[in-house]
Amino acid sequence: MERPHPSMNNGPLPTRLVFLSDLPTQAHGNKVRFLGCVMQYTVSTGVLELQHAYQPPLKIPTVALVDVNVILESLRREDMQVGAWVNVMGYVEGVLKDGKKENRQVQGKTVSVKGNGDSVREGPRVAMVRVQAVMLWSAGGVKIGEYERTLEEKLKLEKRSREGGA
Repeated sequence: MERPHPSMNNGPLPTRLVFLSDLPTQAHGNKVRFLGCVMQYTVSTGVLELQHAYQPPLKIPTVALVDVNVILESLRREDMQVGAWVNVMGYVEGVLKDGKKENRQVQGKTVSVKGNGDSVREGPRVAMVRVQAVMLWSAGGVKIGEYERTLEEKLKLEKRSREGGA
């Protein structure tokens, strides 16, 4: 019996549960799952802008630009409204190097962005990551603080086990 070549993919890529703020560290094509709050939906492009105010020290604020065109027919209107918390499963398409808008609302602050991504005024820089959604569903009545603590613990355990110290 002939064995398949090791590089052949015998199924879907595994999904990594990550914080939205960790998206800039994910490689292009990684399949991820994350939680975010809808800040804006642009009908003409089919893109949801999501944020999550969880920012560990030394990380810049992150905006997920989630392309929902492929799954648009299965989405509920409530899940695309500003303020809705949603779970997203999708593929990282890359980090944008420059801001597409002059002013961007980030964690309650307006930040002006030059074409090269540098802030015009004082304030945090923003990482913008494009994600192609394959699934999106309501987070319901999720308790954000509990979610953050649980995911932090899970990620610490995964890191410890990778380093060989479980």
